[in-house]
Amino acid sequence: MLRSLIMLPCMGMIACCVVRQAAGQLPKPHYRPDASDPKWLVSAVQFHGHLGPWAVAGLRAGMTGRKAVGAEGYFDIEVTVEGPMVKTPESCFLDGLQVSTGATLGKRNLKWGKADEIVVRVKDTHTGTVAKLRPTQVLMQLLTSFKPRPKTAEDEDEDADDHDEHDEHDDRADRELEAIARKIAAMPEKELFRVTLLGK
Repeated sequence: MLRSLIMLPCMGMIACCVVRQAAGQLPKPHYRPDASDPKWLVSAVQFHGHLGPWAVAGLRAGMTGRKAVGAEGYFDIEVTVEGPMVKTPESCFLDGLQVSTGATLGKRNLKWGKADEIVVRVKDTHTGTVAKLRPTQVLMQLLTSFKPRPKTAEDEDEDADDHDEHDEHDDRADRELEAIARKIAAMPEKELFRVTLLGK
């Protein structure tokens, strides 16, 4: 008994050191945490690398679809997404789906096809139930509301001369993107997606 009481704190310290070591091996995302950020949002940022609206939209789509079909995720789910995700930032939607469903391109239970509009189908492989999700107009307006300022010849000259001004511009853009992403993270599902259950 005494030996167990002595070993318990030692085991805890070892576990803590292992977790810290593993966390130090992960890349550091470009992210300004906010006290109101839920843990699931922080996990998505760690995977994606920054807090962006398209990744958060994919995250919310996966969460909504998984809940609608009753799947736990990872191995009891198939996700098919269609949309204009050939390049960033739209392709970031796929990262959000991977985090929130556990379906991945590597396991081949996440599939993507090019289309003009976004449609996500989430299937519980145990029951055969499928949920079809389409983004609302409100979500699409949020996703397309950020317009980066195009670089001018003057910006190029400033970048070469003074990196601090460039960093301030990037910080302002990052804050705008993060604000949109947090808004999407906090919105009710019904304001983000139209969900249709297709059954088996």
